[in-house]
Amino acid sequence: MEHITLQNGRLTVEISPQGAEVQRICDANGIERLWNGDPAFWTGHSPVLLPRAGALKDDTYTLDGKPYALGKHGFARNSLFAVEESGNESATFLLTSKEASSPGFPFAYEFRVRYT
Repeated sequence: MEHITLQNGRLTVEISPQGAEVQRICDANGIERLWNGDPAFWTGHSPVLLPRAGALKDDTYTLDGKPYALGKHGFARNSLFAVEESGNESATFLLTSKEASSPGFPFAYEFRVRYT
């Protein structure tokens, strides 16, 4: 999966459509400004957490009397976002209820993440 690269005179930013997650931020001096995702410690970089950060008791909530399973930190970080717009200095990623498998989230939605 190809990363989207944003760049100006000060920063280069690489973003993965998987989770709309920033993978790399490098300044004009070549200094890395984001956690590198070393798997010995934690493979994430800067996950987008939707619909919640953290965990629910027994990973479940009840809505209108019906229980729904919703894992820790939600589902967005594990979802493939569409690249809605991409240019040199900005990009917009889109996740919708029609495109995503969102177990435990029985709502229609459009969720955009924009980096500039």
